[in-house]
Amino acid sequence: MVNKNIRMRYVTTFLIGVLVAVSLIYGIQILSQSDKEDNGFESSDWMGLIAPPVYALEGSTPPLDTSKIGFIAYYQRTVGWTLSNTVPAFINYTDGGNYYDGLVRVWDSGEIGALSSSYDRCIDVRVRVRADGWIIAWFDRFVDDPGAIVWWGHERDAQGSPPMYSTTLSRAIAIVFNVAGVGFPGYDIIGMFDYSEPSANRLVLFGQSSYYDSDYYYTIPVSSTIVPIRFLVRAGGQDRSTLSIDGGQIYSISEYGDWGWSTYVLNPGEYMTKGVQHSIRQDMQPSGSLSNVAFVMWTG
Repeated sequence: MVNKNIRMRYVTTFLIGVLVAVSLIYGIQILSQSDKEDNGFESSDWMGLIAPPVYALEGSTPPLDTSKIGFIAYYQRTVGWTLSNTVPAFINYTDGGNYYDGLVRVWDSGEIGALSSSYDRCIDVRVRVRADGWIIAWFDRFVDDPGAIVWWGHERDAQGSPPMYSTTLSRAIAIVFNVAGVGFPGYDIIGMFDYSEPSANRLVLFGQSSYYDSDYYYTIPVSSTIVPIRFLVRAGGQDRSTLSIDGGQIYSISEYGDWGWSTYVLNPGEYMTKGVQHSIRQDMQPSGSLSNVAFVMWTG
């Protein structure tokens, strides 16, 4: 039997994390089975969703078709870019004269370049760098998995939360800064929007690793003004794991070895019902298996 202190150290905080921001704003109550007390989290990891200015998508470069874009991240350097310095960030690119369009490979582990270790996984992100200072990274809403917005910063069989305020898209932008020898302003400075969910004004994203079984309960007060729009689980890990909410199984991994990253779509109307105590359960078999779980929620 794992003692209480050790268990609480490793207990899964995925649901607490995804609701931390709104718990501060809307008074969501979250209880753990082990102590039945409010956990009192004091930090949040939510991002405002604000559309980039039209000039960032058009200007002196070919316009980007927002009807094909889902998530987008953007930033403008006031001193512009020396485009040739950004070339090492791309695995391939097109030279448009005053801009480059290409793919930047983002590895789970944080490695930079076309290759990494055999245990690493990657996603290739569409990026435009313009000489006038704009840098834009985006997902194709019809091709890319929106759950891949979660960037863990480590391989699936390792521990760790995603870096604060980071996303796969902002990581791609950070890589361009890194290879160009320019100081990165910080993940919390990068603008974000989702053209596939234009009514959403906030993205709540949080994840954590767990080695042990855990139970949590959460309640959204009837008086809460939160408007859930979309709800996803992004998960991966090592060995067997099962996740359930309100007794309904979200996923069950029955094989040993690395699994995920996988995205599971939840019904926000079902799992974010106000005035109802919801329960969440993570089963790990054997105890000591590793599971990384992140929730992604769009809200109005």
